[in-house]
Amino acid sequence: MTSSSDIIPDQALTDEAALLAFARFLHDGVTPRRRTLWFVMLDRERRPLPVIVPVDHVPDEPDPLLVGNLGQAWHEILQDEPGASVLLMLERPGPAAGSFDDLAWRAALHTATAGHGLTLAAFFLATADGVRPLTPD
Repeated sequence: MTSSSDIIPDQALTDEAALLAFARFLHDGVTPRRRTLWFVMLDRERRPLPVIVPVDHVPDEPDPLLVGNLGQAWHEILQDEPGASVLLMLERPGPAAGSFDDLAWRAALHTATAGHGLTLAAFFLATADGVRPLTPD
């Protein structure tokens, strides 16, 4: 199992455990005070590209304009990276259990990545209780 202490720059995140360890490395025990969406772009070998972006003040429900703009931005940034993917982490205050709004964000951002020919490598939910995968089931 990969832990956050095993994170090495430019190392491929080849499985779910490595993706989760990387998300935990980003979150690093923070107690979120507002909703922030973090995104990390991965090359075709699933190595993180050197840009990690937090988007602060994310509304509770997905905003179609914001979602569309993110999808377009990812497309433009990654157009010269065939096979690239995006790792997303929604950081927010509140309980660790995923909410309807959290799942709505996941669905909207999955659609945005797919609509631009990109893959959503993983979607994580980060709260004061830690980081966990947020899956649609």
